Order: sequence, then structure tokens, then C-alpha cells
Amino acid sequence: MENKNKTKAELVRIATKDGLELQGLLFEPKKKTSQALIHVHGWVGNFYENKFIDCIADEAVSNGLGFLTFNNRGAGIVNDFIKKKKSKIEYVRIGGSLEEFSDCILDIGGAIEFLIKRGYKKIILQGHSIGCQKIIFYQHKVKDRRVKGLVLLAPIDDFAFCNFLLKGRYHRALDIAKKMIKDGKGNSQVPDWMAFYPLLSAKMFLNVADPKSLSARIFNYHGELKEISTIDCPTLAVFGSKDKHEQNAEEKLNILKKKIKNCDIKLMKNCEHKFVGFEKQLSKSIINWLKTI
Repeated sequence: MENKNKTKAELVRIATKDGLELQGLLFEPKKKTSQALIHVHGWVGNFYENKFIDCIADEAVSNGLGFLTFNNRGAGIVNDFIKKKKSKIEYVRIGGSLEEFSDCILDIGGAIEFLIKRGYKKIILQGHSIGCQKIIFYQHKVKDRRVKGLVLLAPIDDFAFCNFLLKGRYHRALDIAKKMIKDGKGNSQVPDWMAFYPLLSAKMFLNVADPKSLSARIFNYHGELKEISTIDCPTLAVFGSKDKHEQNAEEKLNILKKKIKNCDIKLMKNCEHKFVGFEKQLSKSIINWLKTI
């Protein structure tokens, strides 16, 4: 398999510790290398939708790095995943509207173990949007010494963005979701007016909207940022100046610069959340930064 720029890729299947099968693409340079970049996609996304994936893959391979992009269990709105349990195979319905945020540890861990078995020793984790929360949470909890750096692409404040979207109805929405959880309806769909995506469950709503939840508090820029402050590996944070999901991106980058022990920041002028039209510039910035760590 090849992308349009002729960089060859292998379709791979990754097994997580709980038996889930995750699909992805592995791009490798001709000469054996010990370093690889893993991409963790955003909310209800997937491993191939953003065009910057093509450019980063090309740039990584051209500079002697492996590049893995894969579906985590938050892929798509609702998805059926193959799960192997001993000798049996079953299908589990998850996806971005139903996932449990903390399970990102299983997904990222599975991707890292896959690459380690392929001979890689130095791993860089790259996240986009909620993928940033996931790689920060993984490294905060696991403190994986094989991870040599983090790349945060559009690390938005989920709590602030949810508050902004719901405006005066935010607290009412929070109460409804909490009651649904209390009543044992955590996987049930929230009312349409408070759903950012179709079929959004009460559990996932709270994951991103409740400031006390794991996902929402990681990049709550007006909060304590405890998880971020524990990161001790080199980190690159990138925002587009016209990211509609984040107010005053430059200010947020400066906060990250202060909170993370070893953090470089980059603001891409006139660029939006998915870096459309800035893919080559983004990919060169990431790979050039990787050469410095």
C-alpha cells in the first residue's frame, strides 16, 4: 500500500492487552531504524482521514524514522471491534461516542508493544485533538521510558469548548448526564441538543465536559494541569492561530511552555484545527524538532 507520494506502507493489526484488534498503517524507511513516531487520532476520527498524515509519513520515512498511524477504540462515532478472548472471537461496540477515556492506555500500550516487537526502541507519541489528552494521560500514568518525546497537535481545552458550545445550558446538560450515569444509563444517548456528535453517550459527554473528568481536566488551562506538569520528556506543542476549538491559542501555548519541563511551542498563523493547507509546513516542523531531541 502506498500514499499518493509513493511512500510504502504496510497494513497492520495491533492487539491490545484486553484482546481488542486495532488496524493501522506502518511506514518504514528502507534502512533499519530504532526510532518511530506513533500518531493517535482525535475524537471520532481515524488513522487516515487527515491529510497531514500523508505528509508526516513522507517526512518521517525520508529522515529515517518509522511512522505508525492506527485506529484507537475511539475511531468513528460508533464502531464494532473484533475482540479475542482465549480461543473465542466476539464483536464489541465502541467508537468515539461510547469509549472509556482511560482505555487509551491499552490502545497506546498495544501500539508501542507492536513496534517494540518490530525492533524499534525509541518511541515518539503524537496526538491530534483529544489524541493529545490520550498521550499525556498515557505518559503520566505509565511513565514509559521507551517514550522519548511527545508531539501535541491542537491540544484543545475540551471543558472550555463544551461550555462555549452549550452556553447557558452547560450546567443543565451536566446534571442530565450525571443523572443518566446514576440511573445506570451511561451508554445511552444524551438528548440531541447536548450531543456534539450523533449517538453521544452520557459517559462520553462527561468525559469531555465535566472538569473533574480525566479527559476534560488534562488541558483545562484555567485549572491545575497536574497531569501535564508530570511530563518530563521533550514535548512539542502546535496550534493553528485560527483553531475554532480554542480561544487565544498563543496564550495556551505559553501556558504549556511554563507547565511542561522541556517544551517547545509553535503557533501556525492562519491555520485551523486540522492543519488543512499547512500539512507540509507542519510535517517539516515536527521532523526538524525530532532531530533536536
